Amino acid sequence: MPTVYVTGGAQGAQQINTLVAEVLPWMLSHADVIHQCGPTALEALRGHAETLPPALRQRYLVTGYVGAELPDVLALADVVISRSGAGTIAEITALGKASVFIPLASSAGNEQAHNALHLQDTGAAIGLTGSPTPQDLQAAVAPLLGDPARRAAMAGHARAHGRPDAAVKLVDVVLSAVGEQRLRERSESMSRCGKPLACHKFAPRPCIRPAFHAEGR
Repeated sequence: MPTVYVTGGAQGAQQINTLVAEVLPWMLSHADVIHQCGPTALEALRGHAETLPPALRQRYLVTGYVGAELPDVLALADVVISRSGAGTIAEITALGKASVFIPLASSAGNEQAHNALHLQDTGAAIGLTGSPTPQDLQAAVAPLLGDPARRAAMAGHARAHGRPDAAVKLVDVVLSAVGEQRLRERSESMSRCGKPLACHKFAPRPCIRPAFHAEGR
C-alpha cells in the first residue's frame, strides 16, 4: 500500500489540513497517511481521527511537526501533498517524488503557483491553484494511488528537475568568484605600483604599498 506524506508548510497549513480532513476516510482506504499538520491543528485532527473506523485509524499518523526524521519520512513517501515553495520543490525534485502541490496564494509574486504549474507542465507534479475543493484534491491524488506506473513516471519527471548536487555547485561558484576577485585586486595593485612584473614575481601577495617603490625604498 502506498504512503502519502502531507505537509502544510510553515504558513497557511489550515487550507491543506481542511482539504485532507474532508477526504481522509477515502485516502486511508487507499494509502497510509503521515500528516504534518502544525501544532495548532493537532488536537482537532486527532479528534477527527478518533471518529474513523479502527482499520482506517491505524493507517493515519498525525503529528504537529516532523523534525530529524524528515529524511526518513520523505524516503518512505510515495506521494507528497504540500505547498510549493522553493525549498520544498528542491527537496521533492532531488528525491524524485510524485506530488500534488497546493500553492500558498499569498506567496510573494505568486511564486508558489508558478513553481507548481511549471512542474505540472512537464509532468513532474500536479498543481491545484486557486481555491481547490476536497473533490479536486481527491481527483488529483486518486490516479497516483491507483496507478503505480503513473506514479513512477511522475517521480521520474520530478527527478529530472532535481539538483541534488546544488550545494557543491554553489560552493564552486562562490570559490570561483572569490578567486576572480583576488586576481582583479592583484592586477590593480600591480598596476598602481608601477614597477616591472619582476618586482612581484616571488611575492605571495599583491603589492599593496606603491609608495614604497615610488620613494625608492
